[in-house]
Amino acid sequence: MKTIIRTTTVLAALLGTAFPAHAEKVTLTFADWQIPTASTTREGAGVFMDKARELSNGEIDFKYFPAEQLGKAGEMVRLAQTGVADIVNLAPAYVTDRFPLTTVSELPGLPLDICKLTSAIYDMAQPGGALYEAEFKPNGMRLLFSGNLGPYSLLTTKVAVDSLDKLSGLKIRTAGGPMEMSAKELGANPIRMTGSETLPSLSRGTLDGLLWPIPLVKDWSLQDPLNHMTPNVSVGSFAVTYSISERVWEKLSPEHQKVLIEAGKFASESYCDFVNRTWEEAKNDLAENHGITPTDLPESEVAKTKERFDSVHQKWLSGLKSRGPAQAIHEEFMKRVGS
Repeated sequence: MKTIIRTTTVLAALLGTAFPAHAEKVTLTFADWQIPTASTTREGAGVFMDKARELSNGEIDFKYFPAEQLGKAGEMVRLAQTGVADIVNLAPAYVTDRFPLTTVSELPGLPLDICKLTSAIYDMAQPGGALYEAEFKPNGMRLLFSGNLGPYSLLTTKVAVDSLDKLSGLKIRTAGGPMEMSAKELGANPIRMTGSETLPSLSRGTLDGLLWPIPLVKDWSLQDPLNHMTPNVSVGSFAVTYSISERVWEKLSPEHQKVLIEAGKFASESYCDFVNRTWEEAKNDLAENHGITPTDLPESEVAKTKERFDSVHQKWLSGLKSRGPAQAIHEEFMKRVGS
């Protein structure tokens, strides 16, 4: 994510000397739907807040509310707009009525280098960028951190999926957005639900499986009801942002704004590096220590998924013709990630 940050250390030193001794301390309310034990919380939100405290010499602090304490994932934009929270974990897939175009990074068949996806969304959502003008600005939000949970794989409770035919009729959890379209194209019955609802549904048998990032299975204690995974096909991904209300942003001093920008850049790069390096390790751990057997789709079946994923891209574009510059955003994003 070289385009995002290479000067944090220098800026930290400069910003550290820029704060006057009498600077007023700012405490920002941060609403997150992720649970405290999730690696996203530790490697994303935690890193972001710690870096902001460090760069501001303690002048910026946070009241952090994880696990939907202030509201559910689909309510994050409302929390920011009504002043309940200053910064929110805004996941486009959970608010597709307001941020449908930002789900471009969740389309299937994209490069597996998460830093490329993260950097593209970050840059396009900055002031003047296509996503900022189309969605963030109209909703009164400003992106500070861009994250991507990594490639989503198919994991199931009873059926080992060694062909697409095995997916027919299976009730598979998705996060919504393009991922829901991908599940449907592959022949499954997509069930849209948030992460907190997933474990009870798997345990009761009301779900046959889920689309989920392999490194986050244990974060949400999902390993026990699962028995099979198909790791050689990515069915899309899931984007998260830490975004601040524009109303709050405008009240901050220029020094505090600079700190939050640099903290967000630093955390974005740190988190994408974490996701990239932990995927293989997590897959092996699930197989060796938790009995979740990997079953790769044969190449002939992988070729079929690529054809169906192309259809998802076209349906995504067709469905958003009336919602803004979908074609231009899709083209710019694909160019940025090299796809």
